[in-house]
Amino acid sequence: MIRRYFLFGLITLLFTVSNYAQYEQTGGFARLRGMGNNPYIVDPYFMTVNPAWGGHYQNFLFGDLGSQQTPWGSGGNGQFVGVNFHLGGGFNLGAMLTRNDFLGFGISRLDPGGLVGQINTYLANAGFQAPSPAGYVVPLNNNLELMASLKTGNTVFGLGVAYASSNSEFAPAQGDGAVGSARQLGFNLGIVSKLTGSLLLDLGASLVMPGADFEPAQGQTTEFSQTIILANARVFWRYSSKLQFVPTVAFLTASGSSELGTSNPNGQSTSTDLPSVTVFTVGLGANYEVGDFLLAGGLGLASASTTNPGGNNVPETSNSVFVFPAWNLGVEWDLLDWLVGRFGYVATTLSNSQESANGQNVDETIFTSFGGPYGVSGTGGGATVGVGFRFGNFSLDATVNEDVLRQGFNNFGGNGGGANTFAYISLSYAMP
Repeated sequence: MIRRYFLFGLITLLFTVSNYAQYEQTGGFARLRGMGNNPYIVDPYFMTVNPAWGGHYQNFLFGDLGSQQTPWGSGGNGQFVGVNFHLGGGFNLGAMLTRNDFLGFGISRLDPGGLVGQINTYLANAGFQAPSPAGYVVPLNNNLELMASLKTGNTVFGLGVAYASSNSEFAPAQGDGAVGSARQLGFNLGIVSKLTGSLLLDLGASLVMPGADFEPAQGQTTEFSQTIILANARVFWRYSSKLQFVPTVAFLTASGSSELGTSNPNGQSTSTDLPSVTVFTVGLGANYEVGDFLLAGGLGLASASTTNPGGNNVPETSNSVFVFPAWNLGVEWDLLDWLVGRFGYVATTLSNSQESANGQNVDETIFTSFGGPYGVSGTGGGATVGVGFRFGNFSLDATVNEDVLRQGFNNFGGNGGGANTFAYISLSYAMP
């Protein structure tokens, strides 16, 4: 569980902006990946975690085609769509539709703690009968988010709300049936305020409340619920016309509980706490921009921990990860009027501590691991490559499969290795 929160938190919680004087109406998640998961650049994707940025992206359509799931298959992984309209004055209203494979965080992310998977595993092991072919509790999908922003003077206020639900039910002609359901309600708010000519303040907070329950025909109800709170604060200091420094700090906490029923009508349910999670990140970056060339990068650290409550003569245990250094580096430049080139590099060093119960005692395992642009791997740090296409108000941004570059001229004439040219694709359109 700790890795689920950490990987999304490390990428998303550090997202910042690079130039608050002008906001180019292009970009997306593919652009961020192409520049090494860069946490120090401005991009409309940031609206997914802070609705206040909707005040700077008016009449804007954006979304992701995602990455490939199967060869020549439809429905790429990570797809979503969003739109933001200017309704007059300083008021903007937008909406997003995200799936359960959304790669960001905040209220757009469904069931971050995997509650549906946990309750389904428990119900199967406890011997309950599923109410429908869909199973005990259907995983959440098709999350609808509404976001509004209001700009007044040098300040933009933003508010968002999201909801998703699912149901699995058996209703017999006679007797009691069984019902399984899941839901998630989320709220976020944010503020972006230009304090002085060289200082910009960015504050954001999100509250996510996923839950799942199952009411059997016989026995006690089983329930899982969780509360996730995310907060971040950023200050952007423009040192000169070419150089900007960006310190960031973010915090996430998650906790929950479960009520475990039995299939025995005379049984008794048991209350337990779910593992609690805490994530803390700090980053310091810099952006150097000259003309159409942007160099952005910085150094960050992160700490994440999960505490398992134990119980029934099982001691409490915890797992933790300390990340330092976390390097994110990226460059972006215009190759042509309609073509943008990108290159990035990501490298992280992780110190891991894992505890396991051994009777009444606790054993601890400590080891070092390394991460790159796509998470923890044996190869450690790694490079990313991306491109952007600009056709009027329409933009297509993509990460480039590195194997395509390695094949070189073998790509012509069908002699290449058969790799996908683009690994991840984002689209956007600035409506006139």
